[in-house]
Amino acid sequence: MDIAVSFGAGVPVLTLTGRFDGAAAVVFDDRAGALETETAHWVLDFTGVTYLSSLGIRSLVSLETRLKAKDGGLVLAALAPLVRRVLEVSRLDSFWKIEPTVERGILKARAAALLAPAIEVTSSRCRARIRHLTGAESTLERWTPLTLSPGDLGVAFGIGRLGATTPEGGSAHGQFVSTPQFTAVLDADADGVTDFVVGDASQIVPIDVASAWGLSGAPASILELEASSGFSLFDALDELFEHAAGAGSAAFGFAALARTDGQPPGVFATGIAFDQDAPLERGTPLPSGRCLIGGAVTLRKRPDMEGAGELHDVLRGQATLESLGGIVALSACPPVTHALVWVFAPREIRSGAAKLLQVTVEGDATWRQEWDAIIRRLYADCRSVTLTPLHGGFMSSTFKAVAYDQDGRRTLPGVVKIGATEVTRREVEANQNYVSRFILNNGTTVLGDAQVGEWAGLRYNFLGINGPDSRLAWLYDHYRQRPVGEVMTLLEQVFTRVLKPWYGQPKWEPVFLFRDHTPLRLFPSLFETAEQVLGIPADAPEFDCPELGTRLPNPFRFLKHEYPRRARESRLWYTAVCHGDLNLRNILVDERDNLYVIDFSETRPRNAVSDFARMEPVLKFEMIDPDSDEELRRLVEFEEALMSVTALDQPPPFRYDGIDPMVARAHAGISLLRRCADRATLFETDMVPYWIALLEWTYPVVCYRQLSPRLKRYAACSAALICRSIQQIESRA
Repeated sequence: MDIAVSFGAGVPVLTLTGRFDGAAAVVFDDRAGALETETAHWVLDFTGVTYLSSLGIRSLVSLETRLKAKDGGLVLAALAPLVRRVLEVSRLDSFWKIEPTVERGILKARAAALLAPAIEVTSSRCRARIRHLTGAESTLERWTPLTLSPGDLGVAFGIGRLGATTPEGGSAHGQFVSTPQFTAVLDADADGVTDFVVGDASQIVPIDVASAWGLSGAPASILELEASSGFSLFDALDELFEHAAGAGSAAFGFAALARTDGQPPGVFATGIAFDQDAPLERGTPLPSGRCLIGGAVTLRKRPDMEGAGELHDVLRGQATLESLGGIVALSACPPVTHALVWVFAPREIRSGAAKLLQVTVEGDATWRQEWDAIIRRLYADCRSVTLTPLHGGFMSSTFKAVAYDQDGRRTLPGVVKIGATEVTRREVEANQNYVSRFILNNGTTVLGDAQVGEWAGLRYNFLGINGPDSRLAWLYDHYRQRPVGEVMTLLEQVFTRVLKPWYGQPKWEPVFLFRDHTPLRLFPSLFETAEQVLGIPADAPEFDCPELGTRLPNPFRFLKHEYPRRARESRLWYTAVCHGDLNLRNILVDERDNLYVIDFSETRPRNAVSDFARMEPVLKFEMIDPDSDEELRRLVEFEEALMSVTALDQPPPFRYDGIDPMVARAHAGISLLRRCADRATLFETDMVPYWIALLEWTYPVVCYRQLSPRLKRYAACSAALICRSIQQIESRA
């Protein structure tokens, strides 16, 4: 392992590169021991470390112990996921200060190094060591009814309940204590039982606040209180507030971790002490005449406070279900013998919502209250964001986002998607596996993801966007409005330029067409709906098609009986990475005709013609709607011609005697799709894999509530014609 030493703002930075194993640990110990510096706060840059062994951890612990003896310590920065996981498994991730970047690590080390020397004060109840913090500013926040994440609240207490408000209601509001590391809520309907969320769940499960107070910013000082016998923590603080935060404050905030004189063995408390004439609310009187409000959580284990300094590092060590007990009133807290207290001197009282991102939703979008918390987490680096719905999403809601940073500068336009957590998780994984590694300049970059309750959101940016004033619109809008030639150029570029890294590398391997392309996975009630809407029972062998003057094979019988019978049937065919749900409403176009594809929750390797076959029903059933039985007849004849080909390299005939220009447009698009499918499968021209992929998205049209009965009839006839073509091809084979 290589070790380079530099100094950032006077802070030693050791940049490590290589494996931190036993041999590297010896080198590290020698180099760290020989480093001469008066600064006891160091930063270790782990950007280049790919492996950390137990002996490497032992060297880190040894150096941390040596620096702590000088009131210093280590900050570990830029840890790789594997190294971070090693520390988590070793239960040492809370032992060190850990920052995502070296720059933030230097800031953390500088702030720790600026601590003033401790002063000793003896009160009537205990001995106190007070360490003032330089540059500390804080704010007292008042929260009114709102649903948000505990991370937005910070250290707070009040009345609320876990989970977002729902139309069905839920449990009654009860007392809560919240920190970014854990939230405790005394369930008003559960006979005094305290409910908890801890760790990462604290950033996912929302809290519905009725009213609350919170502390924002940095504490003015850290107090360490000790006595040989138990004393009242709050009476002791009442004596020491002015020593800790200076005279003249109308209110003092605090967060305290304490060992008690009995059972339970520990307690965490947070609250506000204020003058009686301060415009807050009634509370418990203190000896000085101040009033006290707040909340406390008992601890099942005796808290370890040795070498503690950073409030959130200490809280992280308590944020386990094994450690947390239950909520108690401040007046019920037992006497304590040892306490660490972070004292805040708020310079103002403000609305808590004032610090949150200002979210504006335009148009007629359906919006849920907990989505606000998702947006605030996705755009935590911004002052405001305006969301405009981009209609057409099936599994998620999609919005164009225009945001302004903290200095009021407009950022590049992006897109936000909010959907179910599982759908969003799949999209993040697919983006990592198949988009960022292949799609290059027209790819979408996921700038962040956030989860609150059962919902999760993604913030997308687009490589190649020209500036804040760039305009983004769906390809759907361009398809309907622009000349056919221009639209076909855009559509062809999607397949032959943007997504070419996927389709241009097909792999010859076994595929299970009937198993992989069943529509019943997403539409399990398809048979019942078809009989109810179209009057076609799933077991009937055929149905009348007066539009063609003949009877057609029943496609729903084919789905019900042939698909399960042939589910384990495989054949050799080309596979490629495919989008899985490609349509005109997940392809965006900017003002320079740059194309951007989104919605990757279904992306994975599959039948290489899947995306082309998926797009064909879009061009027909979303863009064309017969307004009469005569027009329906014309469309079914048009469909029969499309399905008359027997090979991918055969151009589909155009048979249509109506006047709807969208039909000719659809034919041009379908001809293009099949040419692209033919290229993706090299020299293979078998139509059956294309037909089965096409059926997967033709069957479900009957379930789309917004479509007309004639359009559903058109889709059923299309499915029947595809099934007839499959049977004819297979009988000839």
